[in-house]
Amino acid sequence: MWRLALGMVLALLPRRWRRGFGLEEAIPWARSALLSGLAESLLALIALVYWYSHSVTTWAANALDSAMRNGPEARVPGQAIGFSALVLWLIHPLTWCVGYFALEGLVRLLAAVSTEQVVATLPLVGVDWIYGKFSGRPPEGDSKHMPSAKAQWQEFVFSLKQGVMALRLPHLEDECRETGEGVESFLEIHASHAKAEWNPPRVVRMGDAYYRLEHAVQGKPPRPFIYRLRRLAAGVPGRTVLVYESPLPAKERPGPAS
Repeated sequence: MWRLALGMVLALLPRRWRRGFGLEEAIPWARSALLSGLAESLLALIALVYWYSHSVTTWAANALDSAMRNGPEARVPGQAIGFSALVLWLIHPLTWCVGYFALEGLVRLLAAVSTEQVVATLPLVGVDWIYGKFSGRPPEGDSKHMPSAKAQWQEFVFSLKQGVMALRLPHLEDECRETGEGVESFLEIHASHAKAEWNPPRVVRMGDAYYRLEHAVQGKPPRPFIYRLRRLAAGVPGRTVLVYESPLPAKERPGPAS
């Protein structure tokens, strides 16, 4: 339970920050991201209702009080006063801010349910990007790094599209295809749903064999998520290595490289 609760908080952080805690294998990230998105959206909706109740009631009451004292609002019909208070609430910056977090929570929940992706909250991703820009920090491996606001928005939209598409697809067993190009060996995995944290150039272990994830592209249904991995001569187990259970029979699974 404590791991799930901690994961709900850590799921808000950019990937680079999460890895700093060294809890990659201890946290159930998919469930944590789902509950984190749900909690964020629900809390934002509750705050939105409270803000509506407090602001609109107060503004309407102040306007009616002014009208009763023969103020400028005396020439405004009572119904118009209530409508004006509602319009003020709709265009208020705080309404947009809280509404954004309600929408963001739904998107993070959708990404966790459909593609098992852990999507961090955008404000913290922005802080990480700004710090990286001012400190001159280069992208490190597969750590979260936003080269531009446009690229981050494209990633956000792409994740949303993946989530919507995956909801319409059945869960199918992966198809694995081993190929060789010269002396190099490659593994191509076709999946019906996206794999969480499978971002190039992560290292993937399948049995006793190690691969480096070279490309992650989108193909055609029913297995639109294609991962191309390059066979490594050797690998070292660690917390950052992704472990993949192959659907191939045991006798067909690759062994350690000679």
